Amino acid sequence: MTEKNNPITEEKTKRTRKRINDQNARLIAVRILTRVEKEGAYANLLLRSQLSGLTQSRDRNLATALVNGVLKNKLTLDYALRKHLNKPMSALPQEVRAVLRTGVFQILLMDRVPVPAAVNESVDLMNQLNRTYSPLVNSVLRKAAETGWNFEWPDQKKETVRYLSVRYSHPEWMIKRWLARWGQEETEALLKANNEPSLTSIRVNTLKTTRQELKTLLESQEIEVVDGEYTPESLILKDFGGLDQLWEFQNGYFAVQDQSSQLAAHLLGAREGDSVLDVCSAPGGKTTHLAQLMKNKGTIVAVDMYPQKLDLIKESAERLGITMIKTVEGDARILEGIGEKFDRVLVDAPCSGLGVLRKRADLRWQKREDEISKLPELQLAILLKAADHVREGGELVYSTCTTEPEENFEVVKAFRQLKPEFVSVDLSGSLPFAAEERDLKQLRKGVWQILPHHHNMDGFFIAKFRRPWMA
Repeated sequence: MTEKNNPITEEKTKRTRKRINDQNARLIAVRILTRVEKEGAYANLLLRSQLSGLTQSRDRNLATALVNGVLKNKLTLDYALRKHLNKPMSALPQEVRAVLRTGVFQILLMDRVPVPAAVNESVDLMNQLNRTYSPLVNSVLRKAAETGWNFEWPDQKKETVRYLSVRYSHPEWMIKRWLARWGQEETEALLKANNEPSLTSIRVNTLKTTRQELKTLLESQEIEVVDGEYTPESLILKDFGGLDQLWEFQNGYFAVQDQSSQLAAHLLGAREGDSVLDVCSAPGGKTTHLAQLMKNKGTIVAVDMYPQKLDLIKESAERLGITMIKTVEGDARILEGIGEKFDRVLVDAPCSGLGVLRKRADLRWQKREDEISKLPELQLAILLKAADHVREGGELVYSTCTTEPEENFEVVKAFRQLKPEFVSVDLSGSLPFAAEERDLKQLRKGVWQILPHHHNMDGFFIAKFRRPWMA
């Protein structure tokens, strides 16, 4: 028997190859986490660029799970690690922190990774990056494995904010805001929801295929797919990374978009032949969805301040086979050069983004509370200018991907005072699904705050207005 055909040798080669791939996935995760902490880089953009180097979906999934899991649970992981460190985490180099966090995340929160593998792979990684710290990584992770969750948390009653912050890994300022608004039970439910694995929601491009046809195509590649609950063109993909590598994505069969974001286009209600203005359009998810619902017939003017962001809309439209979008560079507070009025106007305003913390785990560490107090002035200015471009009988939708009332209900209240000619539109009959009783009171008033722990999708806010015909 030759060495090549020896089954023992072949099995050893397979194990070695798998180990190299796993190392690559872990190494990519550590490098991304290091850059996020050191440079303030966006984890989702780094993942998108780095995952293309991993050929196996299993490895892409591992890298994605490590990055998002560590970012979501960073405070909790650091609290567990500090029990076994003689110095604060801040005294260690960023790459050492990243290795420790990915290691303890696998030990405490990833059931499918054996503890010895998590420890050994972390030590091997540290040997590659900075051998000086390998003994520390080995010692700390072994102790963390022995201790598990058997350590004392901050007192839940006497230190409620600190307990929730450490237990669910959110900044204390967010928790204080939510406790004041909702109380502990509701706040804890939201914190838990934000830490759950993010659902991968896609929007089927009905200009090219149907939901069932795309579902069948994806399932033939052993991708687990279920129908979305809230929109007729949504699919939920389970445990899959690197969507842009799929033939179906590259050929425009779908776009990546959460169901709550998809609802904005549905509620705007644009029809074939309408004229639509999207004043904060980049990167184009809602813009292209509107075109899809309009069957690529009519006009959409998409405005954004930055040419490179408008390029994203053009690229997406070309991939999806959409030809009706006209992009315009401009400030949404001014809308210079746009003189006409439109049947429908969408204002998906810049916001704090606190509704998408489950999907964008790094945002919770990048946002500051003082930003929230500054945003409503900008949001209202954009909404007021957009309203000037709604024709009589036309409709206007204001949306954000945040949970904060200053950016949502308070902006709507101010708009109603300044533009009393606009009337709220009952949303309860326009949804593409049957609304729950708890939501109907808001929906009938023309507003809706979507919350992750209630609806299992991104936090989102939608309000709709109509400019009546003048007598």
